[in-house]
Formats: sequence, C-alpha cells, structure tokens
Amino acid sequence: SVLDLHNLTGVVALPFHIFFAFTGLVIFASTYYFPVGQTQLHGLHELHEQVEAQETGLPHDRAGVPAGLASVDAMVAEAQRRWAVDGKAGDVGFLMLQHVGDANGYVSVYRAGTDRIALVGDGIHFKASTGELIRVDPPATPTGRVSEFLTGLHLQHFRHWLLRWFYMLGGLAGAVCIATGFVFFVEKRKRQHAQRGSQGARIVDALAVTTVTGMVLATLGILVANRLLPENLPARGDWERYAFWCTWALALLHAGWRSAPVAQGLANPAWREQCWAIATLALAAVALNGITTGDYLWRTIATGYWPVAGIDLFLLCSAAVACLTARALKRRASAAQPRIAGMEMARV
Repeated sequence: SVLDLHNLTGVVALPFHIFFAFTGLVIFASTYYFPVGQTQLHGLHELHEQVEAQETGLPHDRAGVPAGLASVDAMVAEAQRRWAVDGKAGDVGFLMLQHVGDANGYVSVYRAGTDRIALVGDGIHFKASTGELIRVDPPATPTGRVSEFLTGLHLQHFRHWLLRWFYMLGGLAGAVCIATGFVFFVEKRKRQHAQRGSQGARIVDALAVTTVTGMVLATLGILVANRLLPENLPARGDWERYAFWCTWALALLHAGWRSAPVAQGLANPAWREQCWAIATLALAAVALNGITTGDYLWRTIATGYWPVAGIDLFLLCSAAVACLTARALKRRASAAQPRIAGMEMARV
C-alpha cells in the first residue's frame, strides 16, 4: 500500500513538478545558475543597461546634482488612475526609487497583476523631484508575454483560488511521494540488514525520520519561536532561523538515538514520538498566537480573518493527523513484537 501511494502521488503531481522545475530554471537561469551577465560578461551587461536607459529615457547614472523628492503617494495615485482607464486592477505590486536625492532620480510603480496568472508589470515611471511622468511601459511582445506567463506560474502572485489550491495539493502530493518513498525503502531492507547484523538500516531510517517528521517539527519550531521571541530582539529573523535548524538537528539526534530497534527489524519509535511532538508544537503554535496577538481562533473565524484562521485550522488538522498516526504506529509496533519474537525463537 505504501508503494501504491508512492506511485500514485508521484504520477498525479508530475505535471506540477515538471512545470515548476522548468519555470524555475527559465526564470533564474541567468541570475543564479549561469550568472554570466553579471560576471564574465559584466562589461556587456553594463553596456546593455546603458542602451536600455537611452531607449526608455530612464537615467542610468546619477547626475551629481542634489534634488528633492515629490509626493510618492501622488505618483502612485496617478499610476492607479491610468491603470483604471485601461480597465486594469490598480493594486501596486512593486515600487522602486532609483537615484534618490539626485536630479536623475525617478520612481517606478509596477502593477501587482493579481487579476491574471501572468506576472505583468505595466510599469509607470515618474521624475522623482517633480512627479512628472517620464514613461509608460508599452505592451509586452509575444516573447515577453510568454515570459510573463511562465514567471506568473512560478511566483504565484495571482488570486485564482482554485489554481492556488491545486498548487498546494501538488506540493502536498510531492511531500507524500517523498515520505512514502523513504518508508518503503527502509521497510524493504531493514529485515535483510537485521538478518545480516548490519547497522546500515539504522542510519537510513534515522535520516528518513529527520527528513519527514523532523522537517515538520522544524517548521513548527520556527512558528513557535516567532511567537516567543521578543519583538525588539536584535536580528530576530536570524534567531527564528536558528530555531528551525536547532529543532531539525534535535530531530536528527533523537531519530538516531532511538533507532536501535531498526537493527532488529522493528520500527523506529522516533516516528511515533515525533508525531506526538508535532501535535504538541502545532497546538502550542495556535495557543501562542492567540495569547500574544489576541487573534484567537473563534475571533478570527467570527470576523472573517481567514489568513490567520486558515493557518490555525490547518495546524489543528495537522495535530489531529499526527495523533492518529502516532496511535496507528503504536498499534503496529505492539502487533509486530510477538512476530519478531517468534522469528527469533525459530532462528535459535
């Protein structure tokens, strides 16, 4: 059944994984994977920016002359007015101030584009010192529209609720595929290792526990740390990341420490124990959020504050699933004890 679930989740979510990997490669290839434009071809990259500045009328360099800054709010309002005339949603997705305090300074206002899948910019640019309109970006070329569509698919700024749910289900299916692959791999080999007296299955099982339940624990650890750390703590974000990695490291140590039964062909108790820990931390995250912010679940549901209520409900569901899983693993371990004992007696 584990193998069937592994194959099913891998096949069902395959289109999601293919296009997500493909769009990531297309979008970030020149930035992260092959950044030749900013390294080996730095001079050509700089020349391209200068030519682009000449074509668009947006200054590339500072003028060296001090200048003030007009009302950015007025520039945003003008950009939204122009978008409305064209029948487009007026949410601002990105605001950029270039060469601030200089006569060549300008303000670029880009549309969020949450009304469509393609990540459109529809940029409108103003002179920073006066608020004068410099440029309105023209419609994208066919190649540009393809790029916008692929970028939108990957970054998911759109508000298409059904497609966003498909994304979440695809991600969960991928997680289930990985987890069941780990379980099947270990279960298939640990009895063979036990018969040979090998300890290899212990190592793989500990890594599997850390990757599956340990990852969930680490994620919950950062949520709990977010509520417990003082708001004015210096480098607070770094401490939250430390909480994530420390929780994950503890999950690895615990999985290795409790892996002795695996050498005998039994299940690692760490699976069950970390499920209980997941349930505890999930409930703690919900309770701490309510205590520290006043956003208790009944209040967020009553007021329709679904971004917070949805997270709390998902955490409660996760806690329930973790409890049920822990109980099922306990029953399975209890049933396996007499069978393993009988096999040992028969071997003797």
